[in-house]
Parts: sequence; structure tokens; C-alpha cells
Amino acid sequence: MTQHPFIPLDEPLLGGNERKYLNQCIDTNWISWQGEFGGRLEKAMAGYCETKHALAIVNGTYALVLALQALGVGPDDEVICPTLTMSATAFAATTVGAKVVWVDNAPHSLTLDPADVARKITAKTKAVLAVHLYGRAADMERLLAVTKPKNIPVIEDVAEGFAAKTSGRRVGGWGTIACHSFHNKILASGEGGAVTLNDDRLAAKLNELRTPPPDNAGGTVIALNNRMSNLAAAVALAQLERVDELVETRRKVAKLYDQYFAGVPGLETFKERDNEWCVFWRYQIALTPGHPLTNKELVARLRKHNIESRPIFTLMSDHPYYKPLSSGEYPNARLVSEQSLDLPSSPRLTPEQIERVAKTVIECVANKR
Repeated sequence: MTQHPFIPLDEPLLGGNERKYLNQCIDTNWISWQGEFGGRLEKAMAGYCETKHALAIVNGTYALVLALQALGVGPDDEVICPTLTMSATAFAATTVGAKVVWVDNAPHSLTLDPADVARKITAKTKAVLAVHLYGRAADMERLLAVTKPKNIPVIEDVAEGFAAKTSGRRVGGWGTIACHSFHNKILASGEGGAVTLNDDRLAAKLNELRTPPPDNAGGTVIALNNRMSNLAAAVALAQLERVDELVETRRKVAKLYDQYFAGVPGLETFKERDNEWCVFWRYQIALTPGHPLTNKELVARLRKHNIESRPIFTLMSDHPYYKPLSSGEYPNARLVSEQSLDLPSSPRLTPEQIERVAKTVIECVANKR
């Protein structure tokens, strides 16, 4: 077999002001959180998400922890969370002492089912975590129709879905608080995150939680250092300045994949809902039920062709920490988890690389054994 060049699962596209802004950090000697780029990033984030407030945070995981703390979530409280998500979503709730209550995906979807959320709400429900997984927007309109009458806060996990839309509106401003990650996501700064929100009281609380007082006096809460560095904020700002271009490139990648995989026996793709506009942090395909190949076997075959891919997340309800505590079935999420995989989705991909990935997938699926 001729060895083709390696195609990674994802690569950031750093072609804007990243180098210029980093040089400014170094030239001015401001590399910690006190430089100018944190504030500039916050202003740009609030503008893009159409919220009153944005706070730069050390990373997306701690953005989730701070959001839960600001809402007063703690022991004996319940937090509803999709079982198909990255571990940080659930771990944040567990970190503050809450009980995680799992919900299933909507049918033929990668995001939570608002109807299952309605079934899982109890008197102890303190928050719902709405995850915009893999760049696909959760159906926030339907979800808020469930949570608003009960005054249950919704925390958007926007880590993988920045700039996605649902019902014609960008994610990041629908919920009570939205949490963002810049670790090689749609905005790629290596590390960093943010929260966006409209509530003045919660914004003040979040600011107090992320910044310990420098003189050990004046604070009223236990606050760890959750500030984002000037260096990371500089790169994130440069990425945000051209995010629409980055997203449009990802959508073009997804469109080409859709064209190659249309009607291929043994394969299914995930369609956008009528009220959804995806940003495709990752592009997924699913093997049809009963296909002789598993998603892990297909990943191994692609690796032999020097193409990186990955099975999508296993269910968090199956995680060794949670499994002894979990009960219930999540048929929609389980089917997606067991049958699906991520394909290379970088905005750096060329049409030739996309064609090579797609044709290799099709050949591997056709040669079942």
C-alpha cells in the first residue's frame, strides 16, 4: 500500500492576527491576565453572542464549574445532563457535589431530547446542562419551553458549538449562563474559555469566583485563580475576528462529505434540523445497524490508510464512576455512540484530502471483512 500523507482529525487555522497579537503581548511584557487582550476578547464575545456580559475564564471546564457555583448548585441538588457529552460537562456538576441526572438524545440526533428533560425534572432539579455537541445546536426553543415555566436555569455548554444557531439565533445567549472553550475548538487558542450571560447579579458573582483578591482580603467566597492569560486571549481574539470565515469553511467541508456519502450503502449522516445551523466542529458518520463493521474497526482501518478518525463519545452514564450510580436506558444516545465516528473536519482540509477521506471510508465500508 502506498503511504499517503497523514490527515489529522483536526487542525487549527491560524492565518489572521494571531502572530501580531502575540508579539504585542511579548513586546509590552504583558503575558498574564492583566494585559489588554482579555478585556478586548470579553467585549467581542459579548457582542458576538448578543449578551450584556462576557468573562474570560482559564478554560471551558472551569467555566462550567463557576457557572454552577454562581447558581448555588451543591450537594443534594440535581443537575440534568445529556449522557452523550464530553466528560467535562458531567464532571463539573459532580465537582460541586450535585447528583447528575442523565437524559437521552433526541431521535436521530447528537443533542439532548427536551421531552426527556421534562420527564426527568424533580423538585431537586437545580439546573439543566444543554450541550451543543460537535457543533450542533441543541433545540433551545423547545428546551426553554420546558424549563422556563419551572424557573430552572439552563447552562449552555458551547465548547464545541460556538457560532451555531437554533431558531435563527446564535447559541451562547439563550440560557441563563453559557460556557465556552477555546481549546482547539471553533475558536482555537490552545487553552482558555469564557462565560456569556445577561444577568448582572450572576455576572458579578462569576467575577468574584474567578478572581481571588490579591491581598487575601475583600473577597466573600473561596475563589481559585480562573483567569485567562493575555497570551491565550490574544490568539482567541484573532480567531474570533474571522470566526465566520472559519465556520463557513467547516460547513463547506461538511457539504462535500454529504455529497460523497449520499446513498452509500451501510452509511448514514446526521442532518441539520429545520431550525438548526451547524458549525461542524467534527463531522460524523454512522454505520447502519447490523453492519458487520463496528465504528472502532472502521477507525482502525482508516488509520492504516494514514487517516485519523475517532469513535464518538461513549455514554457518560457508562463511565466507571457513574455506572454504579446510573439506572435507565438511553436508546437514542446509545445507538449513536455505538455506530458513529468523527472524520477529519479541519478548516485546513483541501478538497483533495476530503475526497481521499471519503473514498477511503466508502472502500472500507464496502469491503466489510
